[in-house]
Amino acid sequence: MSARCLLALLVLNGACAGEEPSGRRETVAGYTVVHLEGTPYQMGRQHASLLREELRAGLKEIEENLLLKAMFALARAYELDALARALSLPELVEECEGMVAEMGSEGWTLDKCLVLNFGDAVAEFVKTGVPGGEDLAPGCAQLAAAGPATEDGRLYHARILDWSRIEYIIKYPVILVRRPAGGIPHVVIGFPGNLSPYQGMNAEGITLASNEVNPRDGGVHDRVGVSHVQLLGRLLGQARTLDAVGAALQRANHMTLETIVASDGKSGRAAVFELAPQALAVRELDADGLAYATNHFVSPPTAPLDAEPTPEHTALRLLRLEQLARRGGAGSLHGALGPAALVRLMRDRRNAKTGEESPAETFDDGKTLATNGALYQLVFDPAARRFWVAAGKVPIPAQPFTGFSLDALLEGRGSAPAAIP
Repeated sequence: MSARCLLALLVLNGACAGEEPSGRRETVAGYTVVHLEGTPYQMGRQHASLLREELRAGLKEIEENLLLKAMFALARAYELDALARALSLPELVEECEGMVAEMGSEGWTLDKCLVLNFGDAVAEFVKTGVPGGEDLAPGCAQLAAAGPATEDGRLYHARILDWSRIEYIIKYPVILVRRPAGGIPHVVIGFPGNLSPYQGMNAEGITLASNEVNPRDGGVHDRVGVSHVQLLGRLLGQARTLDAVGAALQRANHMTLETIVASDGKSGRAAVFELAPQALAVRELDADGLAYATNHFVSPPTAPLDAEPTPEHTALRLLRLEQLARRGGAGSLHGALGPAALVRLMRDRRNAKTGEESPAETFDDGKTLATNGALYQLVFDPAARRFWVAAGKVPIPAQPFTGFSLDALLEGRGSAPAAIP
């Protein structure tokens, strides 16, 4: 028996000795909710056991989706699979090993798990060699609002995750409720196999989400450092304050360009962290009670590192956020921002420069907040540890925003907030 299996057996009576993995799966308001607990290895086994059928579909998608197939092939050709093995966080590697223990015989290999969960870095290093590879980097938007910006002075955090149209991600949204041994319980809104989160919230009222940033050129990246999405997973399990998030991001060795937006429900603070190997900048809530970001840097230390000229899609979405959230902007919602108003903002299909509305059924024309390839849309209420999510069917912005209470998910108490239709 390996040392890891022995530790799992002694500490948490784990599944390494042949016991059926624990954890559980349920359906809540139409969403698959998977509860994971214990060591990383144990949670990996539970994940694979409880989502086995969905992961089989994921393996098929990797083989049949031309974009994903090319990404994995180039990852091998560029030795990024070896880079992922060398640089992935130890807990992420252990969780992948747990998944492989359950599904390795079905093709869920350690390299597949690590490349998928090193995806932010892999996408940046391979996208220039992949046909259609510009779609590998998510095109996202985030807005944190509090004080004078919101209807009740409370802090809210809205998030749009935009990406290429990958049917697997659309078809299988999963709410992963994680109780790591020795860590902070938290929730990740993602998909089967998604161990390194793109968005989540923990029981301390910390919310985190990431936006890829378009680089000036390949020279601004390096091949030493940490995957930002893996780091997000670590922070959800460890960070209790916004200051703790900031300190961890200051210490980290950044491989690629990324923006992380963090909110802290206890303090009512939020910040945009602009991260690059060469520089870091922080933008906290301003006098209007706002902090927001799309896919380019706006702070003087970091702005010279991203693409020039700024890609139109990210510039348009940033301008539209300004119009909708700032005082006096066209159609401004300033002073009224709350869950319902933030949903209206994320459903907005108006071009910030021309005023033209994109058709409601448009998935990705790169012109508006709602039509840049939305795969998930979320509103977080960090202080109350609540969130609303739209996912599972395109167009995503047209779906109801289903409400969840993290307290109810973790403890079976409290009530879920009403859906926003």
